[in-house]
Amino acid sequence: MLLQARKLVEIAVDRHRNVERLVASLEPNDNSVGAATEQMIATARHHLAVVLTGEGQDETYQLIDQLGRASARGVGVKLLGRVGLLRDRRFLEHLDKYAPGVETRLAKAPLQEVVLADSVVGAVWIRNGVAVREAVVVRAPAVLRNLRTLFAVSWSGSAALADHRRLSDRSRSALGRRILQALSSGRTDEAAARELGISVRTYRRNVAEITRELGATSRFQAGARAVELGLLSPSGDLLPAATGQLAG
Repeated sequence: MLLQARKLVEIAVDRHRNVERLVASLEPNDNSVGAATEQMIATARHHLAVVLTGEGQDETYQLIDQLGRASARGVGVKLLGRVGLLRDRRFLEHLDKYAPGVETRLAKAPLQEVVLADSVVGAVWIRNGVAVREAVVVRAPAVLRNLRTLFAVSWSGSAALADHRRLSDRSRSALGRRILQALSSGRTDEAAARELGISVRTYRRNVAEITRELGATSRFQAGARAVELGLLSPSGDLLPAATGQLAG
């Protein structure tokens, strides 16, 4: 989740340091983190909200297996990961094979690894590279509500994994994103084509194809979807990405 999750946990630990039932620290050097999260997932009845960065690969794959089993027994599972996981072929294949029913989204914002089970318990852990540096189990209702709110905000500002995977090099290219920037700024087709050094016909063809890839029904919606997918910043500026060429 967003890095505010860490601050929430620090406040909770300070407030409930003498109430082990509400906030309990876990030993990061043994299997206590994995065991705690596995128990949460196994006992969840209604819904699970999970944030993974993919940094601890073995632990990530084990969690995906567990989430897949939870989804198969009818638990609603939402998994939020970082956009960089698109480059992890093994992660994507594992997700497809073992957790096809898990609803997955990707976000560009910094994430804090979290498991929230129903509305009663959660785990938050912080990594130092691959290794877990510190972790807590949280049962404090106020902290859980805030964590769920942070998750909901991060979730609503992210895009579905399926949408990311549908994008071609055309949409991800520097020129493709410049077309999206032109759309979001309201430039006319003629002005945008002139700035990009391509014909109006080529510009319009690429607009139609990129809009379709984004699953948008209008040019305005295409700009909004580009922000969700990390192709543009919320202000409409270009974000770093690989360069490429447009057809035509």
